[in-house]
Amino acid sequence: MHDTTALLIELGSIILALGLLGRLAGRIGFSPIPLYLLAGLAFGHGGLLPMNASEEFIATGAEIGVILLLLLLGLEYSASELVTNLKTQYPSGIVDFVLNALPGAVAALILGWGPVAAVALAGVTWISSSGVIAKVLGDLGRLGNRETPVILGVLVIEDLAMAVYLPLLTALLAGLSLAGGSLTLLISLGTVSIVLYVALRHGRLISRAVSSDNPEMLLLVVLGLTLFVAGIAQELQVSAAVGAFLVGIALSGEVAEGAHNLLAPLRDLFAAVFFVFFGLSTDPADIPPVLVPALILAVVT
Repeated sequence: MHDTTALLIELGSIILALGLLGRLAGRIGFSPIPLYLLAGLAFGHGGLLPMNASEEFIATGAEIGVILLLLLLGLEYSASELVTNLKTQYPSGIVDFVLNALPGAVAALILGWGPVAAVALAGVTWISSSGVIAKVLGDLGRLGNRETPVILGVLVIEDLAMAVYLPLLTALLAGLSLAGGSLTLLISLGTVSIVLYVALRHGRLISRAVSSDNPEMLLLVVLGLTLFVAGIAQELQVSAAVGAFLVGIALSGEVAEGAHNLLAPLRDLFAAVFFVFFGLSTDPADIPPVLVPALILAVVT
């Protein structure tokens, strides 16, 4: 079978299955995310029906999915609301770190995995998935709830903390020297500071620059700007999600509302692909050996 033909058949099958699963989840008032993950396990390596032709496309689509999730989440809030949340929620961020990161680090040391693995597992148990949280808040209609700003405040703190954590972990895994690791960390922090400054101080200018009465032009400019900033952020060892979120924060008024309406269908499509990708990249046979430690850590954290 021709590669393009196989790609179309596989993508069509996956998207159709996701649509049916989404309808099922909607009827029972349940978020479709767990069903998407199970679908990924079924279609991935070691699953019931492995799909290889579309794997590369889905990997790229998954990255776009989390970027769009965080962009539209950022569009819900203004720069002033972001600053207020950070000022008021930083104690919650500290508690979040202590109660979630330390158990992961201790568990890795108890299992004899070593200090580098301890840092890695601390990040796994500490940092929440921005994509999952953004999707669940939207699916369950909780964006307007009183507790949502607190949740988002902690989430933003975690995402910004990734600017420190990811370069540190990368340096440890690569065995870099203190000087090399410090340089990577400084570049990362500088990137976040610049993007955050531009988003907070010059958001109106950015909104004016991308504004357009033509929906097509608005869609292309906002999407292009977001992908560009996310890509630059990731190249400089910063989470692409942080870059996308800050672009959303920078846009306001009619531009933000128009971009939200245009990008929402794209977000829903690529977000589903994002969750499927996790399942596709996981061999079901790898789950049973780590199931008990994972459940224990879930309860503790």
